[in-house]
Amino acid sequence: MTSPPTAATFLDHLHTRAAHCRFDRLPDAVVTQAKLCILDTIGCIVAGMQAEESRLVAGPSATSTQAGDQASVFVHGSKMPIAAAVIANGYAGDILELNDLIGGHASIGCVTAAVATAEAVGASGRQLIEAVVRAIELTSAVYTAVYPSLKPYGEVGLTPVGLPSSVGAASGVAHLRGLDDKQTRHALAISGALAGWCPAEVIFRQGGTVKPMLFGAQPAATAVTAVQYASHGMTGPLQLLDGDLGYFSTVSKSGRQNTGVSLENWALLAPRRKLHACCGYIHSAVDALAALRRGWQGDLAECDIEVRLPAYVHEAVAKTEPPRTANEARFDIRYCLALAACGFDVILPGHGLELHQYLDRPDVRAVISNIVAVSDPSLNHYERSQVSIRHRHSDRSQSLYQDAPRGAPSNPLSASDIVEKFVALVSWHISPDKAHAYAKRVLALEEYTDCEWLVDSLQTDPRVACA
Repeated sequence: MTSPPTAATFLDHLHTRAAHCRFDRLPDAVVTQAKLCILDTIGCIVAGMQAEESRLVAGPSATSTQAGDQASVFVHGSKMPIAAAVIANGYAGDILELNDLIGGHASIGCVTAAVATAEAVGASGRQLIEAVVRAIELTSAVYTAVYPSLKPYGEVGLTPVGLPSSVGAASGVAHLRGLDDKQTRHALAISGALAGWCPAEVIFRQGGTVKPMLFGAQPAATAVTAVQYASHGMTGPLQLLDGDLGYFSTVSKSGRQNTGVSLENWALLAPRRKLHACCGYIHSAVDALAALRRGWQGDLAECDIEVRLPAYVHEAVAKTEPPRTANEARFDIRYCLALAACGFDVILPGHGLELHQYLDRPDVRAVISNIVAVSDPSLNHYERSQVSIRHRHSDRSQSLYQDAPRGAPSNPLSASDIVEKFVALVSWHISPDKAHAYAKRVLALEEYTDCEWLVDSLQTDPRVACA
């Protein structure tokens, strides 16, 4: 008598999807978007190396000469054990809140892990692209399976980024390491089991200087470690996602998830990328208020400004006191809207890095206290907001509903936009000409037989010139 077939788990669906992500089967548009994810993420990492906090994990004092696979830290040139290198790079890449929103925040963990592993194993550009596509698509599948029914932050206490990114990043690393089917399934399960829960308190309240560890550094390092364990025979919980006590049952209001993983739907073909250096929950309202300001005749300091937000967004970014740290500023909708009211169409890295300089501006101080954030149950996605301005001494008012902020799938940043963003982000470190040359090489990544130049070309003492 034969045993009944075992039902496929969600991890099985993920592994099947990953197996289809071979370079010769990838649509051209998916390849292009993967390369843009690599370029955008590297730009965020290089820019983040300016932040004082990045020295905690990326400075020369952190350099290690331990044996084993090594990978490089961007800008500094330090060679570290690969898990340490991805922590340094992932931390810097998240600190400015400019990394993309595909699959939550997939690229910062997935690209960071894949680039370091590609360097360590001597992978080609095509292999790196395959790994990045696998990682981002799997991260997105896990993220979108539960995000629409996610329990409120105050109830579940986590943000849905750490586990999906850890699982996805493990797929990319396992591919580059050449793990077989069985090892890869267990690598995904182990990575999910070891994943950080990304506490909502740390993300949206007082995150200290550890917050940038959670979205990029921790998932990347977890993936690298999980693949190492799986390659040596360690096994993982294959029903981690859809078991009775699994992830979906724990974080979903309904306890259900979308188990139909379509090989036809590519998350990379509906990219969400960031123009503003702040939480993605704030972008819609910033764009709305900036548009209203451009058409408003008069001083917004004389107006009451109301922003209506989805309940879960309001819970996360509506604050009552001015931000005290750069990290708090990037998650404070009143501060970011005050900047938009005072003439800034884009929230820049400097608005966080030089927070107190901007908080001391008379125009910012005058308007920030006039901004009120309201929870609106009719709004159900963070891309949706309603911003209204009303003059205090007249009946003049204007209102704007926004459901397509810049960078959203329905209002995407173009390839040239991403290149220019990259050039701006690295301008403190290399010249515009070198930055454009580097971007051109990344957009032709499949032509290269190695990937070491991705890091070498951006070191303080470059060993490979951008040509």
